[in-house]
Amino acid sequence: MAVKQKVLECVTPSKEARLQIILRVLQDFSEQDGIQDKNVIHIVSSLGTVPIPDDPEAYMRFIEDIRKVQSILAKECSDKKHVFHALRTLFMEISDPTKQVSVAMSIVLQLIKEHDIPNAVKYILNARYPDQNIEHTLSTLCNWLTKCVWTENLGALVLALMKGLEAERHYDILVDVTLATIEKLFKLVMFMKIRKSVGPVVLYMLSRSQQSSQIFHKVIPLMDKVCKQLQNENTESSLSYLQELVNLSLALMDHFTGYDELYEPLKQAIQPFCTNSNYKQTLLCEPWGAGSNALVLNRFSIGKVGLNNLGNTCYMNSVLQALFMTKTFRNEVLLYNKDMLPLFSKLQLLFALLQYSKKFSLSPNDILNLSRPPGFLPGHQHDSSEFLGYLLDTLHEQEKNLGGNGEEEAVEGAAALVAICPPTVVQQSFGGRTITVSRCADCGTKSERADHFRELQLAFPNHDENQSVQTLLDYYLQPEKLSGENQYRCDVCGRLTDGERVTRMVEAPSRLILTLKHFRYDPTSHQRTKLLQAVKLDREVRLGLHQYELYAAVVHCGSSVDSGHYYTFAKDGADWYKFNDCSVSRTTAENLCRLKPPETPYILFYSRVDVSEPEALPCTILPDRLQLALTKDHSEYEAEKRQLSQKILAPRRNQNDDPPPPGCGGGGFSATSSNMFVC
Repeated sequence: MAVKQKVLECVTPSKEARLQIILRVLQDFSEQDGIQDKNVIHIVSSLGTVPIPDDPEAYMRFIEDIRKVQSILAKECSDKKHVFHALRTLFMEISDPTKQVSVAMSIVLQLIKEHDIPNAVKYILNARYPDQNIEHTLSTLCNWLTKCVWTENLGALVLALMKGLEAERHYDILVDVTLATIEKLFKLVMFMKIRKSVGPVVLYMLSRSQQSSQIFHKVIPLMDKVCKQLQNENTESSLSYLQELVNLSLALMDHFTGYDELYEPLKQAIQPFCTNSNYKQTLLCEPWGAGSNALVLNRFSIGKVGLNNLGNTCYMNSVLQALFMTKTFRNEVLLYNKDMLPLFSKLQLLFALLQYSKKFSLSPNDILNLSRPPGFLPGHQHDSSEFLGYLLDTLHEQEKNLGGNGEEEAVEGAAALVAICPPTVVQQSFGGRTITVSRCADCGTKSERADHFRELQLAFPNHDENQSVQTLLDYYLQPEKLSGENQYRCDVCGRLTDGERVTRMVEAPSRLILTLKHFRYDPTSHQRTKLLQAVKLDREVRLGLHQYELYAAVVHCGSSVDSGHYYTFAKDGADWYKFNDCSVSRTTAENLCRLKPPETPYILFYSRVDVSEPEALPCTILPDRLQLALTKDHSEYEAEKRQLSQKILAPRRNQNDDPPPPGCGGGGFSATSSNMFVC
């Protein structure tokens, strides 16, 4: 059988046999005339299909075999041209966003000598590959870093690539990959054998992430366990790293203020190790995006725009982003072309900018000034659910009053309220209707009351930890016994009697808002405290005859409604995003479902599955005043970007000054091979 066919067999037989076949082929090469260029390409590609065993015994055999493959490959690829083909094939595989290659391929990186890693990184970046390919490369390498210990130079390569991207000002790539991998990498610094590789990468990520608190906040729940493990190891390496971690945490807490409750467990975890008064020196390094401000960061790597925190206004920002991600509501607001009061007008403008602006984030000052509920003080944290209710009520009333549909007519028999005029924008998206039937236990008389609603507030019936959104919704609709202090006044009996009350859904909304009542009044402290119990977050719920699917959630982090922090998870198509004030990042529904107290989903947004999701509106059909505002916003963005670019962006080097291609022990590649690398 030809060598090429032997290698290609690795793709088709059982997964467990692939590595053994590669090993046998390499051993044949070693015993015969050596390896050819085309064989190198096939072997590297085949390594990308090798699975990692789950069984402990099989994994130990895998480690033994992978080290043998690594040793033979290094011996047979002593020729520079072989190394070029191996590294070129590897990069082609790990830079392809459509592929998820096996970590077994990482052994090929050992062909790069450690002192040649900086040149290898420069060569890759100077080849000007698309950003999505570079991002996928870094993401793959970081994920490999969490899975393997057999590639000794992997950590150095990741660190060098990140520094190269920083020099090229690819801050969006660095932030996106860090957000996706920082938690997994941070856990690994506890282990002595991995820390040498992973530790410097983690410290680099944290020290450079000074533009947004989100990266730092991701590792806070892990800090106590990591610190204790480093202390228990009690080696020079672990204690040195522990001190660096403590100093960096102190500096970042000083840098990101306003999260006192979130930081309290962290302060307790690191307090025994706080011995260095010069911890502020830790952040003297240049952060990602320093001097460039939000304009230089490419928001199109995410495709979403953030909202600036105007002083504890995360309660507002989180709600606005959830409403914006409600496409039916967003489109109705954007297309509204009638007379409108200031709040509706400013919300329409904000939605247009959130959809079409090129800026990294916006400041919703006008919305704050026009929609602050009574009793909400500037600079103070407030309840996002109260803000949502006030905002929707105000928008509904403004449109209703302008449209002249302030009258509502009672319909006898069903005792339902039917609006004379067409529903408002708020009603169309979130409006539903229930009928509450009360029955007297003495005479059996029934009375009915119809109610319109825009959200349902779900209470916790008990402290059972096995609650889910569906069980809370079912509890809301189950019959309620009216007795004791909650007796029913019967119109026929003329007195308070025992009874029963049942709520029935008669008109299901197209978009269902559910608020989980995590907060209750504590008569001892005279404050609203939080119920810190976990709730299973159902991705789908049923309400009456209709099925609903989760598409957004406002999350509260903290133990009191008057403190802590709010942010939003929201879905767009198949992708999930996390909106954390000015920072927007990709995430997954699994990350939302895995939240644990004190981070709790608070306001949930569900879409009815039988109501189609509208497409985003093209800019050309928006009202003229919005198109003019967008044109102005784009002009401001381009003008400021040009001004900043002239000020801070250094000109690119002449191509003749590019570094040599990555070396392979004895120097760089030949001119022929370097030309072949650019594909």
